[in-house]
Amino acid sequence: MQLKTQTLAMAYNELASGTEEFRVAVGNFMNAFFLHYVEGRQELIDSPIQIPVNATRDQLGWAAFCAGAAEYLAEKYDLTCSNWAHDLAYCMVEPWYIVPDAPQSMRKSFQETTPRPWKSRNVFCGDRVFVNQHPSSREPGSYTELQQRRKKRLSAMTPEAREAYLAQMASKPRVTIVA
Repeated sequence: MQLKTQTLAMAYNELASGTEEFRVAVGNFMNAFFLHYVEGRQELIDSPIQIPVNATRDQLGWAAFCAGAAEYLAEKYDLTCSNWAHDLAYCMVEPWYIVPDAPQSMRKSFQETTPRPWKSRNVFCGDRVFVNQHPSSREPGSYTELQQRRKKRLSAMTPEAREAYLAQMASKPRVTIVA
């Protein structure tokens, strides 16, 4: 059995149909984009979203979210934003938050931190949607950023504390990401 590579359109279908929750649908897309299909990233955002007839507010919201994601990723990773993502059908009339019933404090944070590609569609998700540790990532929390923080932390330690820390880290099981 061959697994399909999770495109943004596939993630939308899962979100819009309710067959997968955000973490799974977008997480599978992120694994394809940042880990398994780095050389074919453009293809992962090219397929247009198919909004159902008589779409619900959430289905429209997820479509606008995915259009914003296509534009955001195209800008950040030097790709071409497909024409479908610029269609006004992928904009919300009223503010829409990726967290249903988000408390006011979360809404305020999302309003302040959401990048322009989503804000321009009236979608609020914050700036950490694609945070991950994959080496090919330019997102916060990427492998490179984690390594830089670790080096900074190690350089601030006394030689004894550094030695103890490194010994402790060496005893932990390791997971290797192969890109």
